[in-house]
Amino acid sequence: MGKDRECVRTTCFRFNMENPEHAKAWDYLHNYDKDKIKSTNVAAITAVNDYFDRMGRLADDPYFETRQREERFVEQIVSEVGKAFIAEMPKFLASLMLSLNRGYPMQAVPLGTKDTRGYAEDGNPSATEGLKTSDEDDYSGIDFDFIGG
Repeated sequence: MGKDRECVRTTCFRFNMENPEHAKAWDYLHNYDKDKIKSTNVAAITAVNDYFDRMGRLADDPYFETRQREERFVEQIVSEVGKAFIAEMPKFLASLMLSLNRGYPMQAVPLGTKDTRGYAEDGNPSATEGLKTSDEDDYSGIDFDFIGG
């Protein structure tokens, strides 16, 4: 048992409740969520280690905090773009399906009016005749491999 006492160390903290930072720390240590944090020892040990680890990283890398802020900002942008992409995907796919349908018009071909390649000869009415096509729907520069096909 003597060896156990050598492994355990005790220290005392003094909180001046007139100092807002001290009062805030006191409140944290005495009003924590006991389901998330096992004890005040765990909270204090984690806080002290995080504080000094952060100080060490800042001493080694003066731009550490700036990079952290930038990484959070980039994560927020990527998240918002992803949400917007998911929200717009149904409209995009519907537009794509319509443009694909316009790209391959079906023709009403009376028997015996095909050219040598098997296509309808000029002058035969198309099933999509009168449909307006738009140059705005050009998706030729988009790689659609991400759709799964």
